[in-house]
Amino acid sequence: MRNDFLSILEENTLYRVITGSTAYGLANEHSDIDEKAFVILPIAYQFQLGKEWETETFHNPDIEYHSLKKALFLLSVQNPTMLETLFVPENCIVEQTAFGRKIRENRDIFLSQQCFYTFGGYARDQLVRIKNSLFGLSEEEQNSHLQLKLTNMIDACKDKYDLQQIEMNINEVRVENDHRHIALCNLRANNIDLLQLSPMISELGNTLKSYQKRKQVKKPEEKLYKHAMHLVRLLLTGIEVLKTAELTVYRQKDQALLRSIRNQEMSWDELFLLTEKLFVELEQAKEHSPLPKKIDKEKINQLYTNMMVDYFGLQT
Repeated sequence: MRNDFLSILEENTLYRVITGSTAYGLANEHSDIDEKAFVILPIAYQFQLGKEWETETFHNPDIEYHSLKKALFLLSVQNPTMLETLFVPENCIVEQTAFGRKIRENRDIFLSQQCFYTFGGYARDQLVRIKNSLFGLSEEEQNSHLQLKLTNMIDACKDKYDLQQIEMNINEVRVENDHRHIALCNLRANNIDLLQLSPMISELGNTLKSYQKRKQVKKPEEKLYKHAMHLVRLLLTGIEVLKTAELTVYRQKDQALLRSIRNQEMSWDELFLLTEKLFVELEQAKEHSPLPKKIDKEKINQLYTNMMVDYFGLQT
């Protein structure tokens, strides 16, 4: 049954690319080849009462299939690994129909200053995981990280959901006797539609809940250095995107630095100093970025509508 569905996915793929270390130019003999693909399922799948299909992962080879709708959503929220799919070098494109080309040609509409929060957020989370695995974070350090994470999320959500008129800040994060994190905030909003506020509160609440599940997990240093390489790559890429409005997936100019990190040629103290410097550069890049503050949702919705109408030959 699963193999039958794989055949349907393959037959209806619009765009399929090689991602990960191969696309970054950082693969070694231990690296797998990872791929991502965008799909529009046949019309029979579009009009049924069951849960709408979004994503499926297969192995050997490792490939993630996403519905076009899910792919465009992840692109619109500036998911770094999804954004990279539209900027991989031509030699990493495995399959590209006219519809796939259309998405790639419109890739710039998915870039905005929200990249600061996604690239920086992923990198900071990775840094905290590394430090937690190496040393075990103190309660104070965990609280500080969570407070910063929630504060950045508030800034991102205010742009994403057009909530610039509200004032919200996280006053305190602490751990209760039952080991739960709680976050205390101030919120000032005059005459605002509660439904407009709901998505931001939901995102913040989900982040707080997921933080409770984190545990210290010891990992081999080899794996930690690999994670460190990718966190530095994320920061370098995020800085470039914010400065130039371009995203270079193949990190040719950074290869020596990134490989030296993976090969454990840099001490942890040196690495933490480097990341501290890069976080400052990321902040500065956002302040002077030529990118729009937020994406144009109407443009993305129109792209999706036009593609679905054209794909199925519908009349509008």
